[in-house]
Amino acid sequence: MSWRSLLRGDPMPWLLERSDPAVRAQTLRSLLDKGPRDPELREAQQRAMNTPPISTILRRQKPDASWPGPNLYGPKYEGTHWANLMLVEYGVDPGDPRVRRAARYVLEEIGSPGRGGMDWVFNRDHGASCIVGSVVRYVALAGYGADERLEPLVQRLVRDARKFDAACWINGDQPCGWGYARLVWGLAALPESARTREVQRTLRSGVEFLLSYHVERGRYPTDTAPSYLWRQLSFPLFYQADVLFVLRAIDAAGAIDDDRAQPAIGWLLARQDSRGRWGGRAPYAARMPSRVDASKWVTLQACTVLKHAFPEMAA
Repeated sequence: MSWRSLLRGDPMPWLLERSDPAVRAQTLRSLLDKGPRDPELREAQQRAMNTPPISTILRRQKPDASWPGPNLYGPKYEGTHWANLMLVEYGVDPGDPRVRRAARYVLEEIGSPGRGGMDWVFNRDHGASCIVGSVVRYVALAGYGADERLEPLVQRLVRDARKFDAACWINGDQPCGWGYARLVWGLAALPESARTREVQRTLRSGVEFLLSYHVERGRYPTDTAPSYLWRQLSFPLFYQADVLFVLRAIDAAGAIDDDRAQPAIGWLLARQDSRGRWGGRAPYAARMPSRVDASKWVTLQACTVLKHAFPEMAA
């Protein structure tokens, strides 16, 4: 079964619109398998780097490679940590010097005595895997996945999973679905050279946790009701997760073909419209430096998951 046959319409012309070069570049790369030397992709990527939302974020970067704010974390959703996270989500060129300098800055700050203002995370022996996983991801994708300065964060995630089952004080010290999703998301970005046996085991245990519950229901352990975000499709998200994000994390870990993912994929398919598009929401738009078309990004991500879950058969 081809993933395209599951769509009720063809969203590709919409995703390839030149007016949204970041989505266009990601579509060429992820859905049309264009390589880095392809002229169409190179042109789209260059335009994406010079167009909002990527250009808006990079324009705010300070000479020391950080973003305005008192530390890595603040202001929430706008400071250095969040800027790095968003650049990766928007498909920034990871080899751009500004991106690499930003990743180095984060590594240096987290290794400093004040932990870049994130000592509230690192002074605890476990928890906040959602934050740590995101740091590992954007630092790794910037080319520092095998850097020895990243190793303590990787080990933190490994220990969080092995010893504490990704429990977090913010979740009543119970295993956290958001934490596990971001933990998997981060470790899956490491290069092969940094994927030790314990990292591989941690990825498997994370996927197992996420799939041992009904993803589409989101009833992971919590002392509250499941978040209202879980069953709506949102972009961007920061430390949160929803059904689509969990599927993306499972896909990144190479496990999207697990049969237990099928109900969530079915849930996702049922939410497309007659044009083969998904409606997305941007719940944190008021804090974003640039507005984005959440529906386009959600559609791109949904199609990418489907493409990997139902690969085209070789002729």
